[in-house]
Amino acid sequence: TRGDECPTSERTIFVAIASYRDWQCRDTVTSILSTAAHPERVRVGVVDQIVDGIDGSCDVPHKPCKEDPDQPICLYKNQIDVFQMDAQLAVGPVFARHIGHRLYRGEYYAMQSDAHVTFTRGWDDDIVSQLEATGDEMAVLSTYLTDIVNSIDPMTGLSKRHTRPIMCNTEYEGGAQGKHLRHLSQPEGVPDIKGMPQLQPYWAAGY
Repeated sequence: TRGDECPTSERTIFVAIASYRDWQCRDTVTSILSTAAHPERVRVGVVDQIVDGIDGSCDVPHKPCKEDPDQPICLYKNQIDVFQMDAQLAVGPVFARHIGHRLYRGEYYAMQSDAHVTFTRGWDDDIVSQLEATGDEMAVLSTYLTDIVNSIDPMTGLSKRHTRPIMCNTEYEGGAQGKHLRHLSQPEGVPDIKGMPQLQPYWAAGY
């Protein structure tokens, strides 16, 4: 069931991750599932570009599941899909993200995350409520993620930040071989616009 006919209690979320030899990837997957209010409705698809035998896989927990079966990666292993690639064959993040989104299987919501992200508690309810508050089924939530330092309350797992970056800076970057446009954000600050979405001209890849 799609659209408004799908009860909010049944809406699923697909999270796509493109990881290049990122040792934090398994921690990101763990964070996604351990902090979600409804982890049973979250599915994670990872493009894991690694050197086999050297790098750890994103879906392998720090301890074997036989030793600690309560690890989120163990509890929700059937909701984690990993497409593993030889890192030497990697051709950049755009193609890896393309493959990641091909792991989508019809979930109600879809999102993209970097492989080195710590999620706040109840992130799934939070972003769904923000998206629905736009009143626009074509809306896209996107941001440059805040530095983790002093950002999350260790007791509650909730965000301590009341600021947000606005993606509206652009500059040319590059050298003699040619320049390209790079989209950046303004310094993070307390938003002037409250109670409604902040419109931005760009999307970020990290979220």
